[in-house]
Amino acid sequence: MAYALLLPFLLMLTLALRPLAITFWQNRRRRTVRSERELVEVIGAPLLAARPLRPEALRALSHQLLEHWFNGSRTLLPVISVGSHDGRTSLAAALAECFAAMGERTLLIDADLRSPSLHEKYSLKNRGGLADLLDGRDVQLAACRENLAVLVAGAVREDPLELLSRARLRHFLGAAARPFRVVLIDTPAAERGPDLEMFAALAGGALLVVRPGEDAARLARLRRRLTRCAARPVAAVFNHSATVFNQT
Repeated sequence: MAYALLLPFLLMLTLALRPLAITFWQNRRRRTVRSERELVEVIGAPLLAARPLRPEALRALSHQLLEHWFNGSRTLLPVISVGSHDGRTSLAAALAECFAAMGERTLLIDADLRSPSLHEKYSLKNRGGLADLLDGRDVQLAACRENLAVLVAGAVREDPLELLSRARLRHFLGAAARPFRVVLIDTPAAERGPDLEMFAALAGGALLVVRPGEDAARLARLRRRLTRCAARPVAAVFNHSATVFNQT
């Protein structure tokens, strides 16, 4: 009799605890990436060694990129990440300023047509930018530092992916290779759509910014997307929250 009375209670308790049990096992199964070794296991070995990124390492990374990527045959390098607020924009700007300080003519492009922010960083108006160029309107490069020009995202009046699919993008980037040795592209986060693949395919590679603790499955999906567009990870850097590169 007591068992019969207890059975409904046990059934209700089981149903109540089931979502918690599922969440527990999902978290147990979720694999995160917290070290350079774990990162390489997920994305494969990049051209340059995976490393934590600290301000003092920025100049060394710039020298390595000049030697192994921007070596005369390549000009373009998109900066990509899985999610928003991984430090992608801040790193792209810091690298661009470092190259400029080294005397390399550098162009920094805000290709995040979905959530542009470079114009705010350099106190520029967001007009006459990449979207305007792709739509056949006038554009203007802003000289923000010695040897550094910035092209803002501009006014987006069409679907961003449709704009980036136009032949004007390839022609512009080809023309930019003549006056600039380094062209860095700030792309939208991978979770926002396939926009970054346009630039990775044109460049043949990408610089990947990773926040420690990122889901390995999401990184693996991004790696497969790079493989589909015949692009390789050029460098993979951890953006620890303790560094200055912890913004968009």
